[in-house]
Amino acid sequence: MRSRIKEYLDADPALADRYVKIRTYARGIIISGYDLTKRCNLRCEGCFFFEGELSTRYEEEKTNQEYDEFFRAELARGVNYPHFAGAEPALVPDRLHIANRYWKRGLIYTNGTIKIDPQITFMIHVSLWGNPATDAVLRGAPVFRKAVANYAGDPRAVVMMTINRRNVDEIADVARVCENAGLRLSFNHYSPSRQYQHKVLEGGEETDTFRLSTREDNLILRAQDLARVRDLIEEQIVLRPQTVIYSRYYNDWINAAGTRFIIDAASGMATDCPILNMPRHRQHHVDFSYSDDECCIANIDCSGCRHYVSGYTKIMAELDNHTGSFESFAGWVDVFDTWCRLHYPAWDDLTVLEMEEAAAGDARGAGWAGATNIR
Repeated sequence: MRSRIKEYLDADPALADRYVKIRTYARGIIISGYDLTKRCNLRCEGCFFFEGELSTRYEEEKTNQEYDEFFRAELARGVNYPHFAGAEPALVPDRLHIANRYWKRGLIYTNGTIKIDPQITFMIHVSLWGNPATDAVLRGAPVFRKAVANYAGDPRAVVMMTINRRNVDEIADVARVCENAGLRLSFNHYSPSRQYQHKVLEGGEETDTFRLSTREDNLILRAQDLARVRDLIEEQIVLRPQTVIYSRYYNDWINAAGTRFIIDAASGMATDCPILNMPRHRQHHVDFSYSDDECCIANIDCSGCRHYVSGYTKIMAELDNHTGSFESFAGWVDVFDTWCRLHYPAWDDLTVLEMEEAAAGDARGAGWAGATNIR
């Protein structure tokens, strides 16, 4: 396999540069996730966090001192690229500041309605759910313009448009707004929780996060929707290369019909999800507890999961499956390089030498051991 990789790299110097860059800097990453709060100022339709007990039943009562001790222990455990979520982590800025004492690099998932302190050095993925009208309907409040204004021009920020059946035709609208605001844009596919899936199929009582969906009209993407999503994203990749951060290889893979994982019939869990299989990954609740049976998305239905975190990670973890042809290997490199663009500020502007110096000089590191299988 190594000889084949060398052959591919010798044939394409630009591909070789990308490969050496990610191999030098992005291997050895150890990620764990942290729900920092159960509070949120929105109630989005089909929200996985508020749909099931795997996220909301835990008590939120830890002090700042306990967070300090906890994050110190997590750093000592080897975690060097933390992911912060919640409900809404921007509601607990003290906890983000405490985390930033221990890690320079990391990622915050936010709805964008509260501007995170510019002194926080973590990357920020800001969710939008369509154009302003659709975003307001699906999220229960008119917050689109506020999120764009909060993060316009922020080098830490990438907008993640959550694509669902109701907003497919708004991909170009969101891309145009992001380009005009100086915001980078990528895409996430709405992935239903087990609870949302059940309510759609069987009917469910109306709640704050299940007020619009029916069996006939819901957020779950169908095969015909996925084909159109692929084409519309491809169009924006071509039209707005400075704005859209997305892999063409990933675009084809994630929008293919059928489940993206191998599902165990008895448990309903994905057997080939690398996040579930990473020995050092943990998804911590607000009381610091965790379960080895949970990935990065609480209550998720693995059979319908197209979430970008699990999707990118699956491809990145399967280098051995992508060395059979030059095209497949180049696709793997493209996916990994795109992941880096989503997770490191100014990735495109940094040379391999600068990356090596930064990694050597930062005791808090970068890295993803056991996840990427880089040679």
